[in-house]
Amino acid sequence: MSVEAQTADGWKIATATAVGPAAAVSVAAGAAADVDLTVAANPAKIVKILGITSIAGLPSGIVLAGVTYPTLTTIRLRVFNPTASAITVTANSVSATILAKAA
Repeated sequence: MSVEAQTADGWKIATATAVGPAAAVSVAAGAAADVDLTVAANPAKIVKILGITSIAGLPSGIVLAGVTYPTLTTIRLRVFNPTASAITVTANSVSATILAKAA
């Protein structure tokens, strides 16, 4: 985790990397799936995920349909496959840089 700024009330604004999925995810033609990324920083210091600044590694043909944060250590990417054949998201091939509020 890299500290980028500090708020007036003492919180740190930091960047961290999330990587995943833990196992390959197959996205059928015309279907959607969830791709979970795990935050690689010290999760004990993160108190809130503020947003994503970049995502890399999604296969060609996959469309990002949404992002949620089910826990402080998980980034869930909802992806959609508009093509006519299945596409596999290989294990640990996707990374995201996040902004987080940290202690």
